[in-house]
Amino acid sequence: MKRMIWRTVGAVVFLLAILGSLNLGLWVADREPPIEYEAATALATSVPQGGTIDVEFSVFRKRICPLVAKRWLYDAVGERHSIPQYTTGLKLLAGRETYHRSITVPTAATPGPARYEVTLDYICNPLQNWIGPIQVVSPPIKFTITPSEPPQPAVPGPDG
Repeated sequence: MKRMIWRTVGAVVFLLAILGSLNLGLWVADREPPIEYEAATALATSVPQGGTIDVEFSVFRKRICPLVAKRWLYDAVGERHSIPQYTTGLKLLAGRETYHRSITVPTAATPGPARYEVTLDYICNPLQNWIGPIQVVSPPIKFTITPSEPPQPAVPGPDG
């Protein structure tokens, strides 16, 4: 009877090891990006330093995974500027979506040709915390940064 119990325990342990190995293999192979960018465009061709520009993204979400988003603006001399995070309380759904974002161009950005990119780091399974996230980079959104207008001096009124 004891021998039968040990065989059963051994078979269960063996089956669990196979199941765990299969699951681990699926996690290792899980590198499919959860999102595909279909288009990314600026809704204006230029923006002054410190100004705001609207951008539009068209994406197709295959699945929803937790992510860390990093937004970058590269100015005319190639300097990278971090753009503050855009947060939303909306619940993301799988499927096709077009959305708009407004970004503020840093006043320190050098005037000239610029590009805006979003880097998304997805963690779709626990193993990706150790081996690295699935990284998706948006297409570059190109526009021109123009010099900001200097403040105009106050014109005194007729009273003084």
